[in-house]
This record gives sequence, structure tokens and C-alpha cells, in this order.
Amino acid sequence: MIKWAMMLTQFNIEYRPRTAIKGQAVADFLVEMTGHQEEEPARTITEPWWSMSVDGAAGPKGYGGGVVFTTPEGFKVYHALIFNFELTNNETEYEALIGGLRLAKTLQITCLRIKSDSSLVVGHINGNMEAKGEKMQKYRDLARTLLKDLTEYVMEQIPRGENTDADLLSKLTQAAPEHVSKLARIETLEKANIERLSVSLIEEDGQPNLTLVEPDDIWLDDLVKYYMTGQFPEDEDRVRKVKLRAPRFQMLDGRLYKRALGGPLLRCLTRAEAERVIAEVHEGVCAAHQMSRTLAQRIILLGYFWPTMNQ
Repeated sequence: MIKWAMMLTQFNIEYRPRTAIKGQAVADFLVEMTGHQEEEPARTITEPWWSMSVDGAAGPKGYGGGVVFTTPEGFKVYHALIFNFELTNNETEYEALIGGLRLAKTLQITCLRIKSDSSLVVGHINGNMEAKGEKMQKYRDLARTLLKDLTEYVMEQIPRGENTDADLLSKLTQAAPEHVSKLARIETLEKANIERLSVSLIEEDGQPNLTLVEPDDIWLDDLVKYYMTGQFPEDEDRVRKVKLRAPRFQMLDGRLYKRALGGPLLRCLTRAEAERVIAEVHEGVCAAHQMSRTLAQRIILLGYFWPTMNQ
């Protein structure tokens, strides 16, 4: 190469070696031979899934339902139902399911895996079985209406042996409700849900108002919803109250408690629970002619709280 370079200099020709030709050839080859790669679809953030086990029980001592929620983190929330009206076994299964779905809406759950050991209820909801009779059709339609509030759901039948928590809860509401109140929130219904739908769940605009809580229990459910989901209610006044109250309360084993200065935690009660406690305290040996303040102090000593107890 040096010899040829010396000979070309007399013709005023300069030789320049092309050192980058190999690299260019490799680059051209890669461009021509590389296949088209499909772009990966963007990953969407999915909502966390909750689990809900339901069961109903009808017996000589009464009728009850059990609902057990399992949060995405694995915590369990227990909800017991007492039905003060006659029901068949299948109707108690539906009442428990509907009660659980209403609570799921209150907690603003969007993705729910529902578990029941009732083949009839699961078959009705999934469309594998026909609902016979007007009552069963009303229950099925009401349950499907509530399911529309969920973004996603799965309804599956499980063996009774895998539904022990909800099954036990539904039976304890009949045999020992005083024990159930220590681990679960109790809701007492005086009418069937299908009867309540036609009377009390229709608002002025004609849309169903499928709400679980009584007006006096809104404070409790707003706080529970805040602690469980971190979300505030839409009403500004209720948001202000939640922010003021939240530091004085805490959740423990699925129940809301109020922190007491220098004392134990006080379990927060719904209106129905509060009325039952007041009646029990009045019937006690020290209850004769108690003033309201004395009665409230006694109830606090028993470990209970609700906002209007001193009124």
C-alpha cells in the first residue's frame, strides 16, 4: 500500500484508505435484516381486588346472615345480619349477598371476588340456572342491579367447608348475638330487601338509592371508609368532620374505635347497637332512675361510644 501511495504522488493523486467501510457494511446489514418488532402494549394499573364470602342461615332460633370481607392486604372485616322476618334458606342466602353488596358500595369497592356455598344463588347470578317464582326473580334482579356498581366481579361457588367464617357468623347471630357484637358489626333488618326496594329506595329522580347506612350512622361509615380506602365523602361538611375526627379514632380488626385519654379504646356503635346497649344498661341493677350523663358515663366505662351519647 505504501509503494502505490508513493507512485500516485507524482500524478498529484492522494490515496486515502476507507477504514470505516466494514462498520458501514455491518450497519447496513442490520438495518436490512432486522425484523419488525411489535410494540408492547402499555401496562394498565388494575384496581385491587377484594374478596367477599357470604352465607345465610335459617333455623328455629331465627334468621341470620354472615359477610366476611378480605382486603387486598389480607385483613378481614366481619359484618353480621339479623333478619326479624321469616325467610327460607335460599332467601337468607340472597339477603346475605345483597347486604354484602351494599356494604361493598359503601366502602367504594370496585373489584370483588364473591364466594358463596349456595349453588342456587351462584347459578342465578351467573345465568346457569333459572329463577323460579316471583320472589326469587326479585332477589336475582336486585342482586344484579347492585353488581352493576362494581367495575369487575367474579361470582363463584365454594364448598361449605371453605366458607366456615361466614357460615359461623350467620349462625351465631341467632344463638349468641352478644358474642357476635364483639367481633363484627351487626345490622338488623325489619323487612326483606326486595320490599325495601319498592318503598324506600326510590328517590325523586326515579333512580334507586341503594344505601346501607341510616342517617345517624353516616359519621361512622365515613370514618370507616376513610380508614379502609383513604377516600373522603363528596359533601364538604362531612369531609371537614372526617378530618377533625380521624386523629381521635383508629381501626382495629375491622372495627372502629375511639381513643380515650388515659383509658382503653372505646368501640364505636351504630344507632341500632347503641339503642340495644342503652336498654341493657337500663335493665341493670344500677340503672334505676339514672340521669342521662350518669348513664353515658356508665356506658363509656363499659367500653362503648357514639357521638350523641351525652345528649
